[in-house]
Amino acid sequence: MNHREAPKSAYMAAASTLLIVNDASMGDAAELYIAVGADSRVTAFNGHVDLGTGIRTSLAQIVAEELSVPFEQVDMVLGTTTAAPNPGATIASETIQITSVPLRQAAATARRHLLAKAAEKVGVPIERLRLEDGTIRTDGGENWQLNFGDVVVGSHVRLSIDSNAPLKPPSDYKLVGSSRPRVDIPEKATGRWTYVHDVRVPGMLHGRVIRPPYAGFDHGEHVGNSLISIDETSVAHIDGLVGVVAIGDFVGVVATREEIAIEASGSLKVVWRAPPGVAGSEHAGEGAACQSVDATQACRSRQCRHGIGWQRPADEPHLCLALPDARFDRPVLRGGRLQ
Repeated sequence: MNHREAPKSAYMAAASTLLIVNDASMGDAAELYIAVGADSRVTAFNGHVDLGTGIRTSLAQIVAEELSVPFEQVDMVLGTTTAAPNPGATIASETIQITSVPLRQAAATARRHLLAKAAEKVGVPIERLRLEDGTIRTDGGENWQLNFGDVVVGSHVRLSIDSNAPLKPPSDYKLVGSSRPRVDIPEKATGRWTYVHDVRVPGMLHGRVIRPPYAGFDHGEHVGNSLISIDETSVAHIDGLVGVVAIGDFVGVVATREEIAIEASGSLKVVWRAPPGVAGSEHAGEGAACQSVDATQACRSRQCRHGIGWQRPADEPHLCLALPDARFDRPVLRGGRLQ
């Protein structure tokens, strides 16, 4: 997998290529779905990301099937905002059910164009042409053949997806419906795969958030007004700490390395006002706020509200359990990609 995929502008500027876009009249602003280059390789684009469902493999199967090329001739570009179309969020099996449809239609549009240009190039009716394994021949066995590069070389063509382009009938399928090894597994199994937490850019810094003691609340007078003080001297000794950030009740640390940010977030002394339902007026740090009060009150203040019943298990009196009529909220843990 190439984690430095070329941006859409590179495909839009290529001299010898066939591009299938959502709307060719939009010029370079059009969303790109299929690119066929002079090397005969096919690049397909989908804005979703592979969250373990294997869509890099299955989408390539769909494109290769519709274009009648070997599976290995298709490169899938996923989730790259500088190149791929924007289909919305990656949700469950929506990729195959919904976003693969225009990709398949784009491949069918490319297939029809390639066959038409090949027929024009060799001077035979398009009905006599056959496309198999990425090679165009006639049904009469003439001693010639063309690949996709032979057809697209020397011209830059952009076509809009044609939803009426003929699709390959399922009875002719060779790839779709068959089981193939997932293309992402070898690099993941050997530790060569690049995850988001492996990404390094020049000057990159790392951060960690120190959360207020009212996790689960999204409104109330205390939300955004509970920070009393921050003792920055408590982390002054940590080499690599860039700074402490405080905006309202948001408190975070920034460091040159992730492990330094983790150390600083655990060492920074923060004083908060007690959240509603918690005895006492001041508590240092989120953990202390929970440990310094009755367990039932701490549980109520941190997670549940709106008329909830409470009880203590007889065999574990240090725990508090909410009865079923409850609402649970979870704070945002990280604003980042899932993979």
